Amino acid sequence: MTDQVKRHRLDVQPAAVFPLLPGLGRIMVIVRSAGSLHERIGPLDTAEISDHSVTLSGACHAAVIDLSSLDSLHYDTSSVMKDKVLPRLDFMTASGEPGVSVVGLEGAEPFETALRQFARIPAVAPERAAAEATPPETGGDPAAPVLEALVGGDPVTIRFETASVRQQWQGKVEAVKPMSGFFNIMTPDFHLHLKAGTVASWQDADGWRHALDAEGNRTGLAIGPLA
Repeated sequence: MTDQVKRHRLDVQPAAVFPLLPGLGRIMVIVRSAGSLHERIGPLDTAEISDHSVTLSGACHAAVIDLSSLDSLHYDTSSVMKDKVLPRLDFMTASGEPGVSVVGLEGAEPFETALRQFARIPAVAPERAAAEATPPETGGDPAAPVLEALVGGDPVTIRFETASVRQQWQGKVEAVKPMSGFFNIMTPDFHLHLKAGTVASWQDADGWRHALDAEGNRTGLAIGPLA
């Protein structure tokens, strides 16, 4: 790629690009909320559009995305790791924030091949909050005992839901690692980075354990099914 602009808005409706995702190889599908990240890693098997939503499916993974919540599509090639470009598609909401993001883990070529059919308009990346000078403490956090109880147990489902997307992963949790103010679950096909202080308590309902904030509202994180 010779273009020095690293971020573009693609001249296409976001719904038209989802069917291309299964052809992009190993990718990361990222959902954000309240400073936390739910990241599913691996190839997609299918991307099925019906009515006003799209369902992404792959091994141990499912996501349902509300197409009406998406406003535009940005393509970013600014991230480089070990001389490999990690291209990112940000499916943007009307508020200017990514509703869901997709990062390519096999370099730029699969993305460039799939996306070259769409015209590109230079775009500016949304501002990101600066990292906190003093990360929140993880000790004594209400999230810790529930997450740590998953370690070494039966497979579980970890779901993350926002106004735009509901994504869930199924598998075994081998470790929970507190670091830099986050609780981190990291497996070959899934990462959860839960910011300390996000969860104040838990609510058991409908076979799920829902994380609540300090006001008693659901944060979007849920674990299930319960035994």
